[in-house]
Amino acid sequence: MYISLGKIAEYTGGKLYGDANLTVTEAVIDSRKTQKGSLFIALKGENTDGHRFVESAFNMGATAALVECGFSAPENAKNYVEVENTQNAMGDIAAGILRDRGNSVTKLAITGSVGKTSTKDMIAYVFSSYFTTLKSELNHNNELGLPLTVMKLKDEHKVLVSEMGMRGLGQIEYLANIVKPDIAVITNIGVAHLELLKTRENILRAKLEVCKGMKAGSTLVLNGDNDLLSDKNSVLEILKEYGVCLPEIVYFGTESNSDYKAENIHGSNYTLVTPGENKFEIKLKVPGVHNVYNSMAAVCAANAAGISTEKAIEALLTFGDDVSRQKITEKSWGFIIDDTYNAGPESMEASLGVLKEIKADVKIAALGDMLELGEITEEAHRKIGRIASESADVLLAVGRNSVLYYETFSGKNKLHAEDSVSGAEALCKTVKEYIREGKRIAVLAKGSNAMKMNVVSNALQLLDTEDFV
Repeated sequence: MYISLGKIAEYTGGKLYGDANLTVTEAVIDSRKTQKGSLFIALKGENTDGHRFVESAFNMGATAALVECGFSAPENAKNYVEVENTQNAMGDIAAGILRDRGNSVTKLAITGSVGKTSTKDMIAYVFSSYFTTLKSELNHNNELGLPLTVMKLKDEHKVLVSEMGMRGLGQIEYLANIVKPDIAVITNIGVAHLELLKTRENILRAKLEVCKGMKAGSTLVLNGDNDLLSDKNSVLEILKEYGVCLPEIVYFGTESNSDYKAENIHGSNYTLVTPGENKFEIKLKVPGVHNVYNSMAAVCAANAAGISTEKAIEALLTFGDDVSRQKITEKSWGFIIDDTYNAGPESMEASLGVLKEIKADVKIAALGDMLELGEITEEAHRKIGRIASESADVLLAVGRNSVLYYETFSGKNKLHAEDSVSGAEALCKTVKEYIREGKRIAVLAKGSNAMKMNVVSNALQLLDTEDFV
């Protein structure tokens, strides 16, 4: 990011104070991370106001600041831009950067109820094998994180892979109008955020907002096995209602309606059949049938950008060393599958599928509550309890709703804990007993963010066979 203060004022329609030619090289929203070259953005939050830290940001070396009207500048604030709303201004800056880049950067957007981060990572990995690529990091998929990602764009970047999350209608539209993607991928329409949006049809409408920023000639990649996305007529009706330029729609899946089809699936190994009936054998390093879908989406996106299927697959076969979400750690006593970032019914089922595939004497599912499911909360938890019965020998259920896992889990070995701390303590005792017996153990730890199931996985990381010899 090399942007003059004058350009920031132009992008935001803000009032400039100081040197218009002054250049900033990064944007930060945490005053403690400011340094020479930083643009400190003062955000007003529920619990604090970033304007309180402008003086300390400049003391830390900040070059300039972005503030809201009415701000009383401290003596050390010589260069800043004043705007109506700093959060909105972040979007304006990001949109301005991409607008100025024009066609010199290919822009991708990935969204969906589940799997968008892992799909984003896989797509970015393929593109980065052939182009200098910038991707959204961690959970930078909202109105703050996405602009911060775009503000890291450098001249050498030829591809931007952005993740777009949402909690309600209108939020993806806002992000899409910043990025204006050339290629968009929707992984699926599930039940995440059902509590807020009430119906899956509303979730579909929210996800399809990604097309509101697309121009003519763009490509929309959809999961053909998802009941709502596979209804092409319904998708087109919504897009026509939105008044957008209709993109080329490409489907991936296992059914005959898909343009890219997976056959002979064994774990994460499968045969990919592309348009024209060309067949490719794919053996992924990352486990789970959900990665079959992720990899097909990556091939579709790559082809849409002009990367051949052969080159896309060549990259996919080495993917797995830098996965930000599901991480499998091998210990002296077995495996820890850490998928504690978040959870919904679809991702929970996928992770239990990975547990089922791993070779171990004892398989343990440590599952926390799935939150924000609204009216389907009870039904979804009971279903996951039944699925866990097919994948695990032992269940640790953590949280209030997890009692429903406990009730429907058919195995005899099951534990319940109110929170992750007590759950970690109880599970470690159980695992220690199996270690003493010389058993090979595999543990899946997963739950919604608020359940802090990483406490469980972190406790397991400390266990070692040598401690029980």
